[in-house]
Amino acid sequence: MIFNIQKLATFILIIFFSIACSKNENPIPDPPEPQKPQYSKGLFICNEGNFMYGNASLSYYNIETQTITNQIFFTTNNAPLGDVCQSMNIIDGKGYVVVNNSGKVQVIDTTTFKYCGTITGLNSPRYIEKIDNNKLYITDLYSPIISIIDPATLTKKGEINVGRSTEMMARVDNYIYTTSWSFQNKVYKIDTRTDSVIDSLEVTMQPNSIVADKFNNIWVLSDGGYAGTPAGQERATLTRIKTNTFTIDYIYELPTDESSPTKLCTDGLKENLYFINGAWGGSVQMGGICKVTDIDSTSPKVELIIPEKGRLFYGLGVDPRSSEIYISDAIDFTQKGVVYRYSNKGELVHQFQADLIPGYFCFK
Repeated sequence: MIFNIQKLATFILIIFFSIACSKNENPIPDPPEPQKPQYSKGLFICNEGNFMYGNASLSYYNIETQTITNQIFFTTNNAPLGDVCQSMNIIDGKGYVVVNNSGKVQVIDTTTFKYCGTITGLNSPRYIEKIDNNKLYITDLYSPIISIIDPATLTKKGEINVGRSTEMMARVDNYIYTTSWSFQNKVYKIDTRTDSVIDSLEVTMQPNSIVADKFNNIWVLSDGGYAGTPAGQERATLTRIKTNTFTIDYIYELPTDESSPTKLCTDGLKENLYFINGAWGGSVQMGGICKVTDIDSTSPKVELIIPEKGRLFYGLGVDPRSSEIYISDAIDFTQKGVVYRYSNKGELVHQFQADLIPGYFCFK
C-alpha cells in the first residue's frame, strides 16, 4: 500500500513538472494563420447589383495568376458595400468606391481591402477625381452641384454649382471637363484653381463618357437619347474637342439610329480610343467593341474589333500598362456576369465570372 502511494506521488510530480515545462520553457506555438492572398498587380471590378436591393459588391482579379475573388468588401469588413456600385478610383493608395444609390463613397485600403472611412452627404454620386492633395471632385446624377471633398477628413468643404447633373470627368492642365448626361447635351469646363464653371459647349444629346488623349484633346461619346422621350433622339456621335479653343473640330456619327454607345476609354498611352457600341434588347450594326485610331488626324479610323455576338456588353476597361481590353457581359441583369480579357489585338486571353452586373473596372 505504501509502495503504491509512493509510486502515485512520483507519477503526480512527473506530470506536474512536465506541464510546468511545457507552459513556461518550451511553449507550443499557435498554428499559423491561413495564408491570405497577395493583392498587388490587378483589377478591381465594381458589380452594380440590383437597384434598391443593396447587393452591390466589389471583386478583385489577379492579372498575373488569372484568379478572381468576389465579395472582397463584405468578406473583409463583414458589412455590405451598399446599393449600386457605380465606379472606383485609386487616389494616393486608397480605393474610393462610389456607391450611387446609397449616396456615399466607401474608402478602402487597396492592399488589405479594409474599410478606411466613408464620404457621406451626397445625393447620387457618380465619379470621383483627385484635383490636388487637398481636394477631390465628385459628380452627381440628381444634383446640380459637384461636391468638393477634403481627402484628409473625407468631408465636404465646398460645392461647384453647375446647374445640371454631371457625369464623367477628364482633366487637361488646370481644367476639368465634365458631361451632363441625363437628357442633356452639355460639356462644362471648370477651372480647378477657382472651383468655378467658366464655359460650356453643346454636343449631341446625352454625352455619357469623356476622356483626354495624349494630344490634350477631349473626346466625348454621346448616346443620342431615347426615342419617344420629351428630349427626343439624335444619331449617336463621338466628338473631338480642341481644349485650347474649346471648340469641336471633328464628329463621327454612329452608323444607325439604334446605336447606343457607352464607356469611352483610352489605352495606356492615350493614343487609341475604345467604346462599346450596343443596342438595348437587340443587335446593331458594328455592335461590340470599337477601336479608334489615328486620333489626331482629320479623319480618325473607327473599326469593330470584338463583335458582341449575342452578348450584352456592359462594362469596358483598358489596362494602362498592357493595353489589354476587359469587357463585362451583364447577361440578363439577374445572374452573375462574365468578364472577358482580350489582348490589345482583340484575341481572347481569359474569361471568368464576376458578380451581379459588373459595370466598371479600376486597375491597380
